[in-house]
Amino acid sequence: MVLDTAMYIIHSAFAALWTGSVLFAVWSVLPLAMDGEVSPEAFGSIVSKLQWVTRGSAVLLFISGGHLAGTLYTAESLTGSGGGHLVLTMLALWLALAAAVEIGSAKAQRGVDEKKIREPARAARSFYLAAAVFAAGLLLVAGLLGVASRYGLPF
Repeated sequence: MVLDTAMYIIHSAFAALWTGSVLFAVWSVLPLAMDGEVSPEAFGSIVSKLQWVTRGSAVLLFISGGHLAGTLYTAESLTGSGGGHLVLTMLALWLALAAAVEIGSAKAQRGVDEKKIREPARAARSFYLAAAVFAAGLLLVAGLLGVASRYGLPF
């Protein structure tokens, strides 16, 4: 019981940190970088921190989510129930989010290393926008999963 509670807290906290960081970077920092209103060093620092948040959160979400899925679901219920399908959807979105942030960050960092700002921000834009969509999708699916578990809904 204590371990399950700790895993749920870790999972929720790092999911919130990760999705919030992505959404903040995409809607607050990226437009400034595309307009050249931040220095390449500042943008590079933010990109680097976003990568570390992504990597750390991905590891902790894999461990905590794996524990929670292993204690709450069987292989049959993961593939044969609405709640299981939501968990698998979260896993797919989680992988897509990590990939989009990593690819976008790599594109941004290459330009930042050359002391450029507008071009690398534009190169990373489509990947960061996709990451924002995946992050929002994760929040939506998490909400659906919470409602389903609370009220016993069949989805």
